[in-house]
Amino acid sequence: MSKASAGPLLIFLYGPPAVGKLTVARAIAQRRDFRVLHNHITFDPVAEVLPIGTPTFWATLDNVRLELVTAAAREGIDLVYTFVFAPGDEPHVEDVASAYESVGGSVIFVRLLAPPDELRRRVAEGSRVSHGKSTDVVMLDQVLRERDVYAPIPARESLSVDVAAMSADDAADQVIGHIDGVMERE
Repeated sequence: MSKASAGPLLIFLYGPPAVGKLTVARAIAQRRDFRVLHNHITFDPVAEVLPIGTPTFWATLDNVRLELVTAAAREGIDLVYTFVFAPGDEPHVEDVASAYESVGGSVIFVRLLAPPDELRRRVAEGSRVSHGKSTDVVMLDQVLRERDVYAPIPARESLSVDVAAMSADDAADQVIGHIDGVMERE
């Protein structure tokens, strides 16, 4: 990939729980020199200290994530950042994107999609336990009812990848191809 901009690259990889964000992020990182900041790296330690779901929990979580992303941007680190987006999260999205854009970097948004039945199948997989992720189908259904986790991020063009019938490697190849195309146009 020839980077037109001299700054670092952020891939903002988002989608509903259990869609495969971490798996695809790691497949991208295996192909290119990216670090991965997945949502449970920050969620789990904050949840150890603060009650989940409180305003203080969410504010602290956003601050921890933003501090890590900002430090990576300043250090010139290419990063894949995974996130479960829903309407209302736009300020955090803009803060994260701004961290890279303010140092001359680029941000590429990628939305992973799969139907709810596929998410229910995936959420019960044992591999999620090793990453501290929920394997509770009832909790997943609650999230799907209460938050529009399929929504695209407004005002930001996103590549949408339906990962229901494709491997993480195929999804990573599609993302890398998109990145190469975007970077060549810049």
